[in-house]
Amino acid sequence: MITDSTIWLNKLFSSFIGNSDIKIVFEDKKELKSSKKVLNLSIHPLRFGDDIFFNFETNDDFLRKKLRNYEVNYDVFYVYANILKASYLKSIKEDIYHKNSLLLVGQTEKDKVVFNGNRYLSLIDYIDEIKELSKNYDYVYFKPHPYAKNNRYILKKFRKEFKNIKIIYDNIYHLLSSDNISCVVGLNSSVLYEAEYFAKKVKFLYRPYFNFDNNDIGVYGDYWSSNFWSDILEVEDIGISLPFISNRLRIAINDFWGYNEISSEIILKDILKGKIKYLIKRYIS
Repeated sequence: MITDSTIWLNKLFSSFIGNSDIKIVFEDKKELKSSKKVLNLSIHPLRFGDDIFFNFETNDDFLRKKLRNYEVNYDVFYVYANILKASYLKSIKEDIYHKNSLLLVGQTEKDKVVFNGNRYLSLIDYIDEIKELSKNYDYVYFKPHPYAKNNRYILKKFRKEFKNIKIIYDNIYHLLSSDNISCVVGLNSSVLYEAEYFAKKVKFLYRPYFNFDNNDIGVYGDYWSSNFWSDILEVEDIGISLPFISNRLRIAINDFWGYNEISSEIILKDILKGKIKYLIKRYIS
């Protein structure tokens, strides 16, 4: 079954892909069980670089070997993290978070990556484990997912179970940049993958969705070149390569995961968008 996301993905790369017989899908791991060659793309969980980028999975060993030649150098994300931490320190007079704190991060209740085959899991399912972990820390922060509908129920439960918990809505990259946040805990949120680059202890309560030591391969931007697709899909190289610009893929899917609050470019666009809406409403409506 072709999903809307899969149609969108193929449209995104239609100029490059040509007549390849390799099936390309978006966030559909089930297709990897097919007897045909399949490429499954998803948004990579490291989202604080100059742009977001794709994670590639395949059920074909030869194709996987080719993709490894384009795998991103993950060390660069330690540099990105340090830039964010330096920016955070420059913007504050003192760290506002309690020392030796544990940060709990929420997820949406219908996120497919927390479905265990029978039902969707939540942090409440791991309340005893969270309580045990919290004994090693002086303070607990909980950052709810902004789109989760069960936040009120989880907050009520947490307030009963923890005396030293505070609900917080601060930007996630400000939280990760603080040296006072010592550990980050969640089900299998993308934030957990990112937190490691900010020198945090990390605890996955549920199985990680990505396995970068095995089948998951992060590719940073090479897919904007026909040479990349020509190589991995063995199709004609049409000789087109888009120049690098920041946020190309972020804008294409219109999702910023908190990055809009730390990017001056996006902040400026948001301000201009707000001004335009105000002028239209005032002088045209």
